[in-house]
Amino acid sequence: MDNLNLATLYTGNNCTGDPIMIPVMPVRPELATAYVPYQMYGRILPAQEALKKGTVFPELIK
Repeated sequence: MDNLNLATLYTGNNCTGDPIMIPVMPVRPELATAYVPYQMYGRILPAQEALKKGTVFPELIK
C-alpha cells in the first residue's frame, strides 16, 4: 500500500476528534464502476449566512 492518495477524516465535527486515514480511490478500481471521491469540508457557515446561501458548506458555493 505504498504511494496511495490518502485523505484524513476526523471522527468529530469541524475537524475535531481522532484522525482516520482513508484512500481517496480504491487501490484496484474496476472497469465500468462509478466512484465518488470523499468530499472534504473544512468549516461550516453561521446559520443565518447558510440559510441565505442554501448550504452550510462554503466549498459548495459557486
